[in-house]
Amino acid sequence: DSWGGHLPPHMWEEWSKPYIDRVVRKVQQTHPGTPITLYANGSGGLLERMSTLTVDTIGLDWTIDMEDGRRRVGDKAVQGNVDPVVLFAGEDAIEKAVKDVCRKAGPTGHVLNLGHGVLVGTPEESVKHFFDVSKTITY
Repeated sequence: DSWGGHLPPHMWEEWSKPYIDRVVRKVQQTHPGTPITLYANGSGGLLERMSTLTVDTIGLDWTIDMEDGRRRVGDKAVQGNVDPVVLFAGEDAIEKAVKDVCRKAGPTGHVLNLGHGVLVGTPEESVKHFFDVSKTITY
């Protein structure tokens, strides 16, 4: 639901949530045990609503503080949410951003990722550094 965050909450409840719920239930029925992540770009105003669906993980975009997002989705796992623009900065900024997100997410129920996709023109070396730093994280 990449565009879901562009809807006001009442419209998301009417025009997005029922269809997401239908898809999630169908996947759960036909492929039991398959982990399901729900991501909606710009979803800061929807997190509590998103967490009512029977998905396993809520993806957080880069505009949401990881600690706040973690609190707001309850017992769901979280995915994200390093700002993709940080990959245009130096290695120190990338390392700081990755460590900050991981510290705020905590040691369980977190899939480290960008808060959206890799932007066009992102240096490949920066993407590699992102992954290299991620491999050093300990709790």
